Amino acid sequence: MIEDAGAPGTRARPPAPQSPGWTMVLPLKGGPKAKSRLAAPAALATAIALDCLDAVLATPAVSRVVVVTADALLTGSATAAGAEVRGESRPGSGLLAAIEDGLRGLEGPCAVLLGDLPALRPADLDLALQSASQALTTSPPSRRTAPDMVFVPDADGIGTVLLAAREPGRMRPSFGPSSARKHAESGALKLELDLPALRRDVDTQADLRAAAALGLGPRTGALLQDGAISPG
Repeated sequence: MIEDAGAPGTRARPPAPQSPGWTMVLPLKGGPKAKSRLAAPAALATAIALDCLDAVLATPAVSRVVVVTADALLTGSATAAGAEVRGESRPGSGLLAAIEDGLRGLEGPCAVLLGDLPALRPADLDLALQSASQALTTSPPSRRTAPDMVFVPDADGIGTVLLAAREPGRMRPSFGPSSARKHAESGALKLELDLPALRRDVDTQADLRAAAALGLGPRTGALLQDGAISPG
């Protein structure tokens, strides 16, 4: 019997239970059709996705990463990096179908993160998930109960980069045009976070320039440095 040195003859107290880590779902498109508005090679979309994935895998609050993709290159790279990879059950059916594939069978705290964040830093995502954990268990002044979902809008305040819930059954994704408004209307609480690297998604050349000013991940940065692509 292990005894507590400070209290002879008594059993040592078991360690306090740890809160379950977050499961992150990343739908990654990849291929020549990804990020078509950037007018850049498919290599850019792949670099952005993998830089984002690396940041997620290095985030302390994250215990499991589920990547959903139909792209063979992303499948191999994500698997090698340590992520769980799921193929799209309905290839070509769009983002919401891919998210549904990623959420299927999950338990506990989960979040959907879009994979177009080349400046993402683990510390920023960790802070966002800590804020989400607190918000999902606390009733704000404007509500009687804690929200089922919380979200982080993109830098423009129109789209959504992160959607989180206490469990997958409470997740009601509305990604797409004006998703920030749609998520708010569905009852999700907006997290007002000063985390520009997390909120800087990339859809256009102007977005890429803004992300470059924040500091890009190594793959995306290397493409710009080598002149393979131009931030415009």
